[in-house]
Amino acid sequence: EAPLFLFVGNGFERKGVPQLLRAFSRMQRRDAWLLIVGGDRRLAAAQQLARRLGIAERVRFAGAQKDVKPFYGAADAFALPTLYDPFPNAALEALACGLPLLVSNSCGTAELIVEGSNGFVGDALDENALAGALDRLAENSPILRQAARATAETLPLEAMSEKLMALYRQIGATAVVT
Repeated sequence: EAPLFLFVGNGFERKGVPQLLRAFSRMQRRDAWLLIVGGDRRLAAAQQLARRLGIAERVRFAGAQKDVKPFYGAADAFALPTLYDPFPNAALEALACGLPLLVSNSCGTAELIVEGSNGFVGDALDENALAGALDRLAENSPILRQAARATAETLPLEAMSEKLMALYRQIGATAVVT
């Protein structure tokens, strides 16, 4: 069965959509699909790049969506080769849905990845390495999905909210009031 990779996000340039499209075009597997969910003012440029790379027939742009859960449910893996993102919700949602991740080393979620177990971490600007990681995700998706689910179970909402509140208190204690 053809693997389906999912990207969810806005801000295509910063989130690495051009790099993802180029990496996707360099994959060894030619039966894979890429679904890009999110709105962006650069949507037309991304669609044009997919056409130019000869992958437009295997890439779908779903635009902005109110409910992204069905997309996570349909996907085999999640890709976010962002140039910078401290801790993207979309990657956490993907893990919670049991999707293995391909994220960049400039993505905070990289800290949760055990290379080759629940996903892969790569350099957002190394499209050949990203393509190789996409191929490995496609080959090992069922095994990686189990590990991704296990990772999500270590991140209960209550523990994450406590950490967030502690951070807010720390920031509040050091804030200067004028």
